[in-house]
Amino acid sequence: MTEFYSDTIGLPKTDPRLWRLRTDELGRESWEYLTPQQAANDPPSTFTQWLLQDPKFPQPHPERNKHSPDFSAFDACHNGASFFKLLQEPDSGIFPCQYKGPMFMTIGYVAVNYIAGIEIPEHERIELIRYIVNTAHPVDGGWGLHSVDKSTVFGTVLNYVILRLLGLPKDHPVCAKARSTLLRLGGAIGSPHWGKIWLSALNLYKWEGVNPAPPETWLLPYSLPMHPGRWWVHTRGVYIPVSYLSLVKFSCPMTPLLEELRNEIYTKPFDKINFSKNRNTVCGVDLYYPHSTTLNIANSLVVFYEKYLRNRFIYSLSKKKVYDLIKTELQNTDSLCIAPVNQAFCALVTLIEEGVDSEAFQRLQYRFKDALFHGPQGMTIMGTNGVQTWDCAFAIQYFFVAGLAERPEFYNTIVSAYKFLCHAQFDTECVPGSYRDKRKGAWGFSTKTQGYTVADCTAEAIKAIIMVKNSPVFSEVHHMISSERLFEGIDVLLNLQNIGSFEYGSFATYEKIKAPLAMETLNPAEVFGNIMVEYPYVECTDSSVLGLTYFHKYFDYRKEEIRTRIRIAIEFIKKSQLPDGSWYGSWGICFTYAGMFALEALHTVGETYENSSTVRKCCDFLVSKQMKDGGWGESMKSSELHSYVDSEKSLVVQTAWALIALLFAEYSNKEVIDRGIDLLKNRQEESGEWKFESVEGVFNHSCAIEYPSYRFLFPIKALGMYSRAYETHTL
Repeated sequence: MTEFYSDTIGLPKTDPRLWRLRTDELGRESWEYLTPQQAANDPPSTFTQWLLQDPKFPQPHPERNKHSPDFSAFDACHNGASFFKLLQEPDSGIFPCQYKGPMFMTIGYVAVNYIAGIEIPEHERIELIRYIVNTAHPVDGGWGLHSVDKSTVFGTVLNYVILRLLGLPKDHPVCAKARSTLLRLGGAIGSPHWGKIWLSALNLYKWEGVNPAPPETWLLPYSLPMHPGRWWVHTRGVYIPVSYLSLVKFSCPMTPLLEELRNEIYTKPFDKINFSKNRNTVCGVDLYYPHSTTLNIANSLVVFYEKYLRNRFIYSLSKKKVYDLIKTELQNTDSLCIAPVNQAFCALVTLIEEGVDSEAFQRLQYRFKDALFHGPQGMTIMGTNGVQTWDCAFAIQYFFVAGLAERPEFYNTIVSAYKFLCHAQFDTECVPGSYRDKRKGAWGFSTKTQGYTVADCTAEAIKAIIMVKNSPVFSEVHHMISSERLFEGIDVLLNLQNIGSFEYGSFATYEKIKAPLAMETLNPAEVFGNIMVEYPYVECTDSSVLGLTYFHKYFDYRKEEIRTRIRIAIEFIKKSQLPDGSWYGSWGICFTYAGMFALEALHTVGETYENSSTVRKCCDFLVSKQMKDGGWGESMKSSELHSYVDSEKSLVVQTAWALIALLFAEYSNKEVIDRGIDLLKNRQEESGEWKFESVEGVFNHSCAIEYPSYRFLFPIKALGMYSRAYETHTL
């Protein structure tokens, strides 16, 4: 079992044998901590055993492995798939994982419970502390925006406050070291906007030092480009409850612990700080996206308005408006909300409005557990409530691509994932007045309950389902979803394509682009880029093409229109290619990830290395990045700097991405591909497992996030594609 930093310094830990992950047919994930007596009669799933490093995990022992002289790509592919199927939860069909990386999620769960006077259960408290301690910077003891970041004020002050609220004393070595780093960075006064908001809610900062988030914007005509109903869904999801908190200037009652914290996180006495002079004070280490002059002028005008012009009528009207919007968010998502950041803010507003014993607040307490995930390092709030739909769609597709899906040993794996996708399709519309588009027939990123349509997830789910429905092997489950339901999904997907004046032919994430990209000049977050409105994403466009081309091949529904939509999406993809042949990837790291998706999309319309200059340029770019050992490795710095940066060593996931791109392109130099395949085979454990090497995902250019299933899914696909192309005798 791995020894972590928390073990070396003697922090308490729970008994990993007593944890159980519960899932249901809709993909909800929640952890329970049992008594020894309960655990004796409640065996853990193989996923739980593997994740928590239980020695009783049924480790596979395949006949052929990397030490065998005749070990083929297909053997490696099959071994990887045989291991991966053990990580599927039998009750739901999903592949659970700790979708972690961001270091600003857990503050909401801890702060809301502290403000509400609710004691976090001891087993959770212990493991929340362990996770934060185990992700501290190994040199200076601070925390960053994400788990592999440098120490920042944002990450350090929020996680320091969490540790203190959870009971770690200020003189504990972890706290002392982190506090030293925080003060060296200038103290909490340099925290970016979201940090200042949480500190103000906890009475550790003053609202006059927080840039405004006026709820009155929701009273403006929707026809205005700046109306928040046109913003990106995550941004408006966060700033609806934040605007309420900003309006009422909520700060919780002072406690002795909070008094202590006021004296610990600043470089000068709290009462001596002029907070109003520090609205725009952000530590240089934190500042990824500086304010525009436009935003600074707007903030100054709104501060003047709030101080001298806002009347009680407008105050009451705007307060009611945003609280009504919060209630629609809770209705549309059964209190999950789009993600944990806005969920926590919505919970705090609900606590203020309804009280701790209200049904609405209690439902939020229940739903907090959906994103609270345990792992070997400890427990944390994930980036969302999971990646269930995304991973299941990929698992089905890649097992088919690899020639595995119809083999008897993988039948249950495919059927279970397929059943989950059938259950995960949205079958209701959002309540009126939600500023939400049609969703019935679509799929989201995680679960049906979460309720937010995602373009690429819808496309990938449709493709996966068609693969199963086309296979006679799975005839017993074909009835679970009708063609008409797939048509509904296609209707939503087509409605998501930008065919107006914004980024013609592209797909964004959750909605069409509804406002000019110039709205980014009003980005207040300071640590993220491209958050104000929807943006065109090459990966989302690529995946949408994959779903549409596959559907178009087997169905006549809206056939001519779909042909046109595919054509204009391909034109957007080509237009987006950079001069060096690459594409910038926004949801994975980075140019390698985007290149893989782009070349697969181009493959579906017949473009290869031989006949397409676009494909040739990308292949040449990827081949130029191959490392001496035959693999590929790209750093998170690529996402931040928008320029390719090598990682310290080659990485399994990114090697698989590059190989998939080259195989779809039918790249002519097989030796380049062979070297990459050899690396995937050699990095595989004898059991079929690939170990974690580096973070795989990213969002908003600056925040890394892990996709734990990727280290199985993409190597399985790459090895399977290679085997079908060059090892047909093994199938």
